[in-house]
Amino acid sequence: MEVRKPIPVILDVDPGVDDALAIILALQCKDLDVRGITACFGNRQLWRTLRNALQLVELMGRDIPVAKGASEPLCKPLREYDGPDDHLIHGLEGLGPVVLPAPTHHEVELPAPDFIAELLRQSDEPITLIPVGPLTNIARFVVAYPELLSKVRAIHLMGGAAVGGNVTPYVEANIYSDPEAAATVFACGVPIVMCGLDATLQCLIYPDEEEALIQGEHTHLAQLAHDMLSVYEKGEEFPGSALHDSLAVASVFCPDIITTKDCYVDICLTPGEHRGQTVVDLEGRTGRAPNVKVALSADRLKMLDLLRASLNGPF
Repeated sequence: MEVRKPIPVILDVDPGVDDALAIILALQCKDLDVRGITACFGNRQLWRTLRNALQLVELMGRDIPVAKGASEPLCKPLREYDGPDDHLIHGLEGLGPVVLPAPTHHEVELPAPDFIAELLRQSDEPITLIPVGPLTNIARFVVAYPELLSKVRAIHLMGGAAVGGNVTPYVEANIYSDPEAAATVFACGVPIVMCGLDATLQCLIYPDEEEALIQGEHTHLAQLAHDMLSVYEKGEEFPGSALHDSLAVASVFCPDIITTKDCYVDICLTPGEHRGQTVVDLEGRTGRAPNVKVALSADRLKMLDLLRASLNGPF
């Protein structure tokens, strides 16, 4: 039986409930070799997202370096809060009602773009980047180290949408948080897989499924996931909790979990409610060469199976 070599990856996160679940999934998956984690502003302020990332790594008992990234977008000052009512969606501390012990380790000295560059230089093989928040850290790396882009295998990101949005009718939250960064990344020439709302909103976990996580013999990670999900994205519009960021992670080691279409994607940078829209040329009408694999659908049941597996131990 052929043993697959783990895929080296770097996670770029803004924890966030869905980021926390994505971190657990990545660290538990034997098909992934997580070389490092970078934190960005987004679901909460940077100091909170960085602390949450450090706490989760320690909770998992892993010795994975975490780097501090951007606290604000490339061009526009950060508003008072991090995202559209994200203090309500993710809880004040970012992990719903969960409060984890203070981390005993600190972030590495290198800032996120330099840290990514160093990991790429040290690697004998290309590394996949998995950004699941605003793309500010990745954009700063792209601009500062264009000579290292050839060592990036691919970028599997959570963000954008071919149709619709969750901040305005047209714009998804991660791209909305830093459209200029997104435009920089989408134009960098590295293969991109975009796990946007078209696919992630098909990956809901419903309340009865959340309760099932802690039925019978359950782990501390299952309890953690249950508690975080208890207040996450509930309401008439969201009958369940979307596993947004976990889908981007899963698409790296389980590519058939999503169905994609090669498209040209541009980022709207003009003022107004379309600013930050991922303009997806689904029908090829611009005549421009595709630069993104756009996820248009996802296998919800497979995503739930992967989530459950990650909460029960390494898989």
